[in-house]
Amino acid sequence: MSFNNSQNIINNLLNEIKAYSFKLNEYTMCGISQNPDTNEYVIVFQKNCNCKERGDVGTDKKFEWCRPCQISDLKQNFSSWTSGNNKIDNFMEEMQLKIESHNDIIVEWIPYNQFSIIEEIRNGDFARVYLAKWKNGLLEYKEGKYKRNPSKEVTLKCLNNSQNVIDNLLNKVKSYSIKINEGNIAKIYGISQNPVTKDYVIVLPTDCNCKKCGEIYTNILVKWCKPCQINNLKQDFVNWTSGNEAIDNFIQKMQLKIERYNDMVVKWIPYNQFNIIQEIR
Repeated sequence: MSFNNSQNIINNLLNEIKAYSFKLNEYTMCGISQNPDTNEYVIVFQKNCNCKERGDVGTDKKFEWCRPCQISDLKQNFSSWTSGNNKIDNFMEEMQLKIESHNDIIVEWIPYNQFSIIEEIRNGDFARVYLAKWKNGLLEYKEGKYKRNPSKEVTLKCLNNSQNVIDNLLNKVKSYSIKINEGNIAKIYGISQNPVTKDYVIVLPTDCNCKKCGEIYTNILVKWCKPCQINNLKQDFVNWTSGNEAIDNFIQKMQLKIERYNDMVVKWIPYNQFNIIQEIR
């Protein structure tokens, strides 16, 4: 990278240099030089630091990914798709332009005919949840370019009567993340719409939603669902008793206070479960 007439703008040169790193695997600058014929100063980088399209330093050297180029491509592609609703289109465009890394999810408007329903997971009052296959599949950045991962299994969360409450739909979408590396936050692939019911559909990975109730896991990493656990504990109340109503109620309340997958579930334990080893005191 050279600076025209840079002998007169040393400060600009030095400010430019401050933006780069001297650490390996980043946008590593090797040094500074000067063309003796033009007197232009030259910033010297490692090989493959620069975007092949723009010539400027790329955003991710390791994966040869350039955010400005990707943002430009996304903007140019805005005219090739529409949800049919300006508010949803604008919202999704904003989500796409939030990408900062090669492995961030590019949230898409996905035509409903892209899905093949495998099975219904849940049919609730507010939503129906399905396991499905997405024919074209997710856009993933591999080997220096975006490629589709066809026949990808996804979860479809169909929001009942959502065609009349767009703001509610978008607020739900905001609770999801496009960051692959944010382990315990549910990810989102896109939005669709059932052409028959007109209900909007949130397209999600299969590992974010509880297989039993269809809601997002309370802890995605360990696939633990608090509502289901609470329900299981309540159903189990009839299977044990201390013989004392006050103690039973106390233990039940203790059990229903669980907040995390590794919280202790306090139980009534029959005494015949114990083998005495020794008296401590």
